[in-house]
Amino acid sequence: MVNCIICHLEIKDIEPFLYSCPNGHQVHQDCLKSWLLHSNNCPLCREPYSPKIIAKFQKFLEEEQKKEQMELEAKIRKEKKIEIEKTTKRITLLKIKEKVENDIVQKEFEQALVYLDSFGDLTITTSKGQTILFLKGKVNYHRGRYDLAINQLFRLVKENFDFPEAFLFLGKSYETLGLLDKAKWAFERVK
Repeated sequence: MVNCIICHLEIKDIEPFLYSCPNGHQVHQDCLKSWLLHSNNCPLCREPYSPKIIAKFQKFLEEEQKKEQMELEAKIRKEKKIEIEKTTKRITLLKIKEKVENDIVQKEFEQALVYLDSFGDLTITTSKGQTILFLKGKVNYHRGRYDLAINQLFRLVKENFDFPEAFLFLGKSYETLGLLDKAKWAFERVK
């Protein structure tokens, strides 16, 4: 009884498509087809299969190479698209921050809040939602609404404990209201 050296199943004498390496190690056709995608050498003795045998599978190998190339190109396109989307989101957040910072400098607090509210109710788990909530807290701090600033900033730091700017304005708001223990707690978390 002879077994295929790739799948280890029995090779029957009546099977029409058997192949062997130069040392006589026999394999099923389908097993060899799959193996040639990885190597042109026998998996047992490492002797190369004859060019005649490899030529019989050339069309299959070329088609598989084309498939792999197309999959690789699709993967690269997908990764580029994701990177472009991330960059677009970062640019959008930077533009939002820039506009709100400018409104704060110009003391156009209501205008800044209306602009931030125009984004609707964003989930706090996204970076955009966190940025909007932070900017609302910052605007409220600058317009003297420390209670609202604390509310918004505290909601933010509960979700994202690694947001130093939020802790800074949270601490400033507590400090302004005379809540020094809470201000100290917030300032200690500013990196």
